[in-house]
This record gives sequence, C-alpha cells and structure tokens, in this order.
Amino acid sequence: MRYMAQGVVEVELRWTDIDAYRHVSHMALVTIADQGRGRWLDSLGELPNDWSYVVARLELDFRSPAVLDDRKLLCSFVVDHIGTSSIRLHEQVTTPTGTVVLEAVSVIVAWNTDLSQSRALTEEEKSLLEVASTQP
Repeated sequence: MRYMAQGVVEVELRWTDIDAYRHVSHMALVTIADQGRGRWLDSLGELPNDWSYVVARLELDFRSPAVLDDRKLLCSFVVDHIGTSSIRLHEQVTTPTGTVVLEAVSVIVAWNTDLSQSRALTEEEKSLLEVASTQP
C-alpha cells in the first residue's frame, strides 16, 4: 500500500554544504535528507518526543546539482510500506523551482534505546503514520 506525503519540509542551505564545484555536496544532501526526515516525523505531532529510530537502509539517486543560490531545498516523503517495526519511505529533495536533486528510498526502524535493538511499532504509531501521511 502506498500512502501520500503529509507535506514538504524546507531545509536551508549553509555555506559549508557547498563543494569545490560550487554545488551542494553529495554528503550534504544526505544530511539535508536526514534533517528533512526528522522534521517530517516531528511534524506528525502525536509521536512521542523521544520516538527513536535508526536508518537501516538508504538508497540514493542524485539527479541534478543544487547550488547555494537555491538558498533552501524542499524535502518530501511518501510512506511506501509500514511493517512490523519499520517504515519504507520514498524521499525527494528538490530546489524551490522544482528541479529534482535527489531521490531516495529509506527504511527506518523503530528503536528501543534501552535495549539497543529494534522494537515493534505500536498499533497507535501505525495508525498515526497511515493517517498523517495521507494528509495533503
């Protein structure tokens, strides 16, 4: 089942994100996607503030360069699958003009920090992720 993204998260670019070619570096794009993912999860609002997760898989396709003049990048997320303890997301990072910079697939796993291991998603978490991710 595929769910629609809840919204778009803006991440401002920093001078340190720029490489020698005057593009946003590939490693900065990984960080920007990570910041966007965390903000998107925070925007769901009803997950606990200490909702811990780890990234278990990250697949990246770099499509076009972004530059400092873009000033910010827009990160959007589509929940592709909700499993027992994990969520698969399709992620996209674009410039403000809509140019696709990065397409990614990530799998994030709910994490029990006390035991340092994965944990099952609760039914409430699954429901929240399903409902929140279908909001326009």
